[in-house]
Amino acid sequence: MPAKNLQLLKRQRSDLVIAMRTKTDEVETRADKKFTDAENVQYQAQEAELTNRTTEIEREERLQQAEASAVAEQRKKTPGAGEFRDFAEFFAEVRDDPQSDRLQKRDVTMGNGTSTGLLVPETFDKTIRQVTPQTAIFRPRSVVIPAGDAPDAAYNMISLDQSGEKGFYSGVSVKWTGETGTRVDGGGPTLKNIKLEPEEISAYIDISDKMLRNSAAAGELIQNLLRGATTAAEEDAFQSGDGVSKPLGIIGHSSTKTVTRGTANTVKWPDIKNIMGAFLFGGSPVFIVNQTCLPQIMGLEDTSGHAMWMPNAAVGPGGTLCGFPLLIDDMSPALGSEGDLMLVDLQYYYIKDGASLAIFLDPYTQKVNGLTRVYAFWNVDGQPMLTTPIKMRGSSATVSPFVVLK
Repeated sequence: MPAKNLQLLKRQRSDLVIAMRTKTDEVETRADKKFTDAENVQYQAQEAELTNRTTEIEREERLQQAEASAVAEQRKKTPGAGEFRDFAEFFAEVRDDPQSDRLQKRDVTMGNGTSTGLLVPETFDKTIRQVTPQTAIFRPRSVVIPAGDAPDAAYNMISLDQSGEKGFYSGVSVKWTGETGTRVDGGGPTLKNIKLEPEEISAYIDISDKMLRNSAAAGELIQNLLRGATTAAEEDAFQSGDGVSKPLGIIGHSSTKTVTRGTANTVKWPDIKNIMGAFLFGGSPVFIVNQTCLPQIMGLEDTSGHAMWMPNAAVGPGGTLCGFPLLIDDMSPALGSEGDLMLVDLQYYYIKDGASLAIFLDPYTQKVNGLTRVYAFWNVDGQPMLTTPIKMRGSSATVSPFVVLK
């Protein structure tokens, strides 16, 4: 049998009280201030009904509380009860019962203080942050270090120091000695430490209270918005972040080589040739270009005026340039700015994930507008694994896996 409607029972009790008060007020206006026999019978019946209704409400409240406790206990005992069928079910639990035993809590930064956020289950966190090469450039192609057991702790990684005169082989010297020659100490590689420390980043979305009441629709909408927002924020930071409470991006980094364009606000064939000459080959190069540069690239001509580049309809709007994928990125600087065209090998870029995505619901800030603010928090860091361009053997020239047009 379904639970009784407590709101209806309480409303009926309230109507009884109002009717009884109205009758007593009416009797007080009479000279004798007395009930008639019929009124007295009716009033006594109302009193009895009021007592019964109050008892019924109290009994139903106790029963519903006991049922809720039993369900909570059963969830604790049942394997996998902390799992959610989908993001909508998780979000409904966050909205309706933030103290639920199924939800994991995490301290998050709110203004100048901290608040308690609720961790998005790992399955949904991966779904939100799992981007494909078609929707993101950096995360699918870079080296991603998972959060691990201490997600927000600094991650120190040892790497070869290939800066300055050390070159590709990090200072190891080699000498042909012959069969009877004197062996010499060939030296050893010099090492460096790369430190990645996930920084917290936050975003918020204002969702109408009407939408929130539809957990399926709200869950799908919020999941899609978070996926787009996290991807855009990370792409921007991995590309041009200054390293201050955020990842260290490629543009402006000490390991990045810049090529000065021949003519302002243009991309010409000599610029591309110079980029190719400054690049460290051997990995998986890709060109990254802002869409505003496409007319320039599509208009590339050789010395005889023949078109040098046309997009491949089978591959997509970018196609290839000099045999390498040409990826269009609206987060890149616009035509004429440093980084509007880059040739990079993102196997030399490292991303360190921190604590899983957490959300926090604020029903107060936008309450007057009928909105609930949904905050999202996650931690991530990133930086190139090199500190300088690499000196080529037998030459003073240097090359880099990150070359940008300036």
